[in-house]
Amino acid sequence: MNTEKVCRMKKEKDVEIKTMKNLKGRLICLSGIDGTGKTTIAMRLKEELTSSGIKCKYVWFRNARFLCLPFLALCYLTGFAESVKIDENRRVGVYHFYKNRLITHLWIWISILDILSSSLWKVYLPLKRGYTVIADRYILDALVDLMCDTKINNLEALPFKFLLALLPREAVTFIFDANVEEAFKRKNDTLSLEYIKERQKVYLKLSQEFKIPVIETDKSLNIVWESLLHHLKMIDEMVKR
Repeated sequence: MNTEKVCRMKKEKDVEIKTMKNLKGRLICLSGIDGTGKTTIAMRLKEELTSSGIKCKYVWFRNARFLCLPFLALCYLTGFAESVKIDENRRVGVYHFYKNRLITHLWIWISILDILSSSLWKVYLPLKRGYTVIADRYILDALVDLMCDTKINNLEALPFKFLLALLPREAVTFIFDANVEEAFKRKNDTLSLEYIKERQKVYLKLSQEFKIPVIETDKSLNIVWESLLHHLKMIDEMVKR
């Protein structure tokens, strides 16, 4: 290996280490449709942060449910939710809350209360203790699910504004995207291709609305990783200005 290549690799590694250290005490949210490799990248990010001497926690944040459970049970009994079989071993819930205005708004607010309570110990407390938190799905994903389940697309709606306010101001959010057909093939517990397409459309709308970086994951893992590091470095430089 020639000297020039060694020097370039060392410089790239130094930049990566510096980027990792600048993430100390931050919340990093990896959002997006199923099958885009969020968990794989989250695990690598956790490993890199830990090796850089940074206290780090990984949290999978979806379907934060406690108060929702009795309400969901009622919805299954009354036909506003149903269990759909996708193969011999799996069933998934399908929600029809949008058919009733009262059910719609109750579901949104109860979901938000569950998200808030889970956030206290999964996200806010570790951040308070100085941890860097990697959230595999979080507020943005909850918003997408609520918008799709209730057919409410108005981001100015009070509950949606309240939900977005739960996201810490210095949180860093990325949307992972991929070809929907390929993403669907990677996940064997997803309801349907249409389910993914509907959510992809909303994610991309939110990326434009809030200027959230989109990382394409149809490429190799190393290219996706380099893209994430590039965006992290850019965000850090913008904060310093």
